[in-house]
Amino acid sequence: MDDIKALKDSLKNIKVLFVDDEEDIRAGTGSFLKKFFDTVLVCANGEEGLQTFKENEDIQIVISDVQMPKMDGREMIHEIKKIKPEVFTIFISASRGVEYKYEDESDIYIKKPLSYNNMKEILIKIKEEA
Repeated sequence: MDDIKALKDSLKNIKVLFVDDEEDIRAGTGSFLKKFFDTVLVCANGEEGLQTFKENEDIQIVISDVQMPKMDGREMIHEIKKIKPEVFTIFISASRGVEYKYEDESDIYIKKPLSYNNMKEILIKIKEEA
């Protein structure tokens, strides 16, 4: 547990954008992420996420569902990367179908739901890149 606390302390000033169209997942995952990051902005779709990013270009991490109405996560991340190519991106998905390889579009791809072990993996990778 001390290792995760040290990671959290070293990354506490990071601003995160979390985007998911499912209300329960937004609430639960948003609360979970707030245990690890001081600032977590939560949006319901890609259009809202992109607008929030444009208003908060100091966001360092974008965590997004892949499939959403209005604008999917892939399109949103693509537009965000045009604004800030170095932003760290994470796709999450509940899709149990054929695995699509997101490596070229995102830094990490994780199956929902986020867990303590996923979060630890994410924090380690972010610290390595910071």
